[in-house]
Amino acid sequence: MTRVMFQLTERQLRKCSPLEIPSDEWFRSEWKRRHGGKETGWGMGKRDWLLVNLKNDPEYQRGLGQGRVDKARGLDYSEERTDSAYNLGYYRGYTGYESNRRGWDAVTQERFDAEYVNC
Repeated sequence: MTRVMFQLTERQLRKCSPLEIPSDEWFRSEWKRRHGGKETGWGMGKRDWLLVNLKNDPEYQRGLGQGRVDKARGLDYSEERTDSAYNLGYYRGYTGYESNRRGWDAVTQERFDAEYVNC
């Protein structure tokens, strides 16, 4: 089966903004301030912050959509970019496709299939 590339819609692009990742020093100081001077654990705080804020990154959203499209078309999993936001989105879209699809309404399923699967 041939590969179809996922394209973000204008609405999706309007909701996205490139993610500005603060420095490690900022995360350390914020963690220390919020945890009474304790510094251990700031790395997990940074990870949690990134996971919450990646949903607004256009490359993450592009990877998420491409992973879903590739899984729906029966293609093998592949990480082809060096951008970690794209690859994380691709992984989550590919591995969570069946679960996500069960949560879509009938109109969304039909639109997705018409645009990316049955073309």
